[in-house]
Amino acid sequence: MREYSGPSTSVEARPPACRRAAGLGLLLLFHLILGCSAPDRTANVPLADGARNGSYDLAALNASSGRADLLILVALSGGGMRSAAFAHGVLRGMRHVPIPGGQAAASNLLAEIDQLSGVSGGSFPAAHYALYGEKSFATFPADFLYRDIADYVWGSYVLPWHWRGLLSPLAGTNDRMAEVYDGLLFHGATFSDLISRGRPRLSINATDLATGVAFPFLPRTFDVICSDFARFPIAQAVAASNGFPVLFTPITLRNYRGAGCDLPMPRMDVVPAVASSDEARRLREIVRTMADSVRTPWLHLVDGGVADNLAMRAMHNFTLLGGTEDASFAERSLPVRRILLISVDGQSSTDPAISLQRHVGGLAQIFDAVSGAQIDNYNAETMAATSQELQRAVQRQRARRCGVARRLEGRACDDVRGLVTRISLSDIQDVAHRNALRRIPTGLSLPRSEIGMLIAAGEAVVRHNRMILEFLAQ
Repeated sequence: MREYSGPSTSVEARPPACRRAAGLGLLLLFHLILGCSAPDRTANVPLADGARNGSYDLAALNASSGRADLLILVALSGGGMRSAAFAHGVLRGMRHVPIPGGQAAASNLLAEIDQLSGVSGGSFPAAHYALYGEKSFATFPADFLYRDIADYVWGSYVLPWHWRGLLSPLAGTNDRMAEVYDGLLFHGATFSDLISRGRPRLSINATDLATGVAFPFLPRTFDVICSDFARFPIAQAVAASNGFPVLFTPITLRNYRGAGCDLPMPRMDVVPAVASSDEARRLREIVRTMADSVRTPWLHLVDGGVADNLAMRAMHNFTLLGGTEDASFAERSLPVRRILLISVDGQSSTDPAISLQRHVGGLAQIFDAVSGAQIDNYNAETMAATSQELQRAVQRQRARRCGVARRLEGRACDDVRGLVTRISLSDIQDVAHRNALRRIPTGLSLPRSEIGMLIAAGEAVVRHNRMILEFLAQ
């Protein structure tokens, strides 16, 4: 792993408001001049001849360590630095949520996470914890939360030595940010480093610009384009997940399928009968189009919040495409009898004060309101769809287990339950404190005092979440 030695882009001599306004003006000017075109620099490499991506299988990881009867998936939402700080606090608090022993050794919620998904702002704490484990709690605040990331962004536009991303057709502004994230957080780490660590499996989620669907950085996705997943830099995945359109150019991947690579496509022929056939057909067609290097020689990835700001849609799509019907997945997951999906949502709700104003206060407020309303509406739909799909998964798991024996490891075969629950700023009981937290803006930099408030809030709400405590005690 390499250490970052790039120059600082701090311009703290300017007042923050002026700095943001000047940066936004220059940003729009440069994009108008350059036509907002995506660069042709690619971040991925092809698989070696005859090779395929190794296993990073969820069921296998669950069976390899921890409680095999529990399958726990945690998704960290987008929402800038606010969501990153809140999610970091939730992860810290999970260490203090007990999982009673019974037939297995007592444990805690954090230790039993099988998959950790992140999107946009939530991808930072997700990737950092997946890479460093418990060390993340000591280093993540200084590495990221206390940094003025906005200065790095504006520095890409106002400092001439960073204009390569603006003026060169072989680089983009988000390639520059990937270098920043790598220097601050990941130090050259690739997904091979995560694979060697084991649980939890990390899923960083971006959006495919052409189709608008979630693009999870996982081996199955990279198999489609015959690209080497293990060698892909974590910082590039996080940059893609945070690539807010207009502000950043896309992260571009090359499709290597057909250029000496003819890997079998991910299995898509087995789709649960209870799933939406129209939605499943649409997803299958998108995957086939993505795999066609003639129709799709390039994939341009932007902010994952465009497709799913909760980082849960990719799991839903995986089920619709028949992933949980795969024979190896079904066999390895046979011991599972409790499935818990936790959505950690640090995104604030839309601002009702806008309706009280005669004039809306500028471009930033309009962006925040429009994106916030869209995110709120789509999040509700995502949660409902995920809850329905989990109940179908529970029914299928009961059928699998009871097809083997009436009792498994001392438990009735149909003793399978699932829960989808949401942890958010709305869980704060004190109204004044809750409103103060929800007024914290979605930005790339926050004062330390607000970072501390968000971390403490995340710790508190997960430790006192009655639904989770009761579910884990069953």
